[in-house]
Amino acid sequence: GFFTAMLWRRRGLGSLLEQRMKRVVLPLAIGLFTIVPLMNWVSETASADQFDNLVVAVFFQNETAVERLLDEGVDPDGARGEQGETALHLAALVDRPDLAELLLEAGADPFATDNKDDLPFGYAFFAGSEDVADVLVANGFPDGRPPGTEWEDLEGWGFGAGFIEDELGLDSWITSFHHLWFLWFLVWLVAGFTIVALLIDRQESRSGKRPGGAWPRRLMWALVPLTLLPQLAMGNGGKSPAFGPDTSAGLIPIPRVLIYYAVFFAFGALMYGRRGRDNRPVAETLGRNWWAILIPAVVILFPVALGMTFGEDATWLGASIAQVAYTWAMIFGLMGLFRRLLSTERRGIRYLSDSAYWLYLAHLPLIIAAQAWIREWDLPSGVKFAGLTVVVSLLLLVSYQLFVRYTPIGTMLNGKRTRPNRAVATAEARG
Repeated sequence: GFFTAMLWRRRGLGSLLEQRMKRVVLPLAIGLFTIVPLMNWVSETASADQFDNLVVAVFFQNETAVERLLDEGVDPDGARGEQGETALHLAALVDRPDLAELLLEAGADPFATDNKDDLPFGYAFFAGSEDVADVLVANGFPDGRPPGTEWEDLEGWGFGAGFIEDELGLDSWITSFHHLWFLWFLVWLVAGFTIVALLIDRQESRSGKRPGGAWPRRLMWALVPLTLLPQLAMGNGGKSPAFGPDTSAGLIPIPRVLIYYAVFFAFGALMYGRRGRDNRPVAETLGRNWWAILIPAVVILFPVALGMTFGEDATWLGASIAQVAYTWAMIFGLMGLFRRLLSTERRGIRYLSDSAYWLYLAHLPLIIAAQAWIREWDLPSGVKFAGLTVVVSLLLLVSYQLFVRYTPIGTMLNGKRTRPNRAVATAEARG
């Protein structure tokens, strides 16, 4: 939020939107066709050997696991769900015609019934799975459509599709942005910021001056306790308590999660240009006594928040207050700490800062693949965690140097970077 407000004030709204398109929207769009499919494949492959039940593998749509189980000779109709449904029933429910074909080729019975005598076709009818219905018909199930009609023309076709979308998260062609949800949230937050900025620009053009006074600073500080409201809605209102905000990686952000992050975004936006009562910029003084903030946050607030969240006698209100207090304390303390340590320009820190975007985009497939590779190693978990973190980070930094920093990818992520020897040659030529 701070960076967004800075770009708006220094360069104007048009330049802000152009910059966000280059740095956020374009990498996200490319990631949808590269990183997201890679994540799906790596996750499916890494977890494939953990499935020993065909029904579960189909429900979680792990094609690799389904193929492995069928190749091992598992009876496609042998495993049953809680309602007596076969794997073919579930392939119809989740609308996976490819899995249905695999099961039928392995001998699955298209006329198998569950505990209520419902057929796989009934599940396809319920879910509106047209492609699965076509597969079932191609494998011997009678086609009950009047000539010249489509499945969707049948009365009641897909009457349970809304339930499927709500319960299984299949409400869009993007079932998960994975870790790229952060970029997707930025798009929403910048869109909201743009609306506010347009209103402010219009007001300033009429009045001829920027809005001043103490109200922006007061509003900024009011956001700190306001964080409690979306936090209270997390974890199903405390029925399923969790530490921190819920996850929202689908196409439509969960409102409570988007509002939660919007509070922090708005705080940063309001902080830009704000001065305290001593007339010093808030951004330069916030967290100046960082040690007095971080130590109590880590030693006291963190364990208290954990205990209040998962303790037997804890209340969700108390847990939410503790979590919010811990979160803001860590933010203010770390701002002060890093301003103390990194306020001067350092080449190595600048390099790591430049590489951070690439490391964020590319790290998770490597992490998951490495975890799958070493999970059976007879080593302490702490050793494996540390080793994995170091090795993957080094690999990513090497890939950044060789394939990203001085390439169009690096230009897209961070702007154009010039190789040191070229920079020296250019400076000498100008001299």
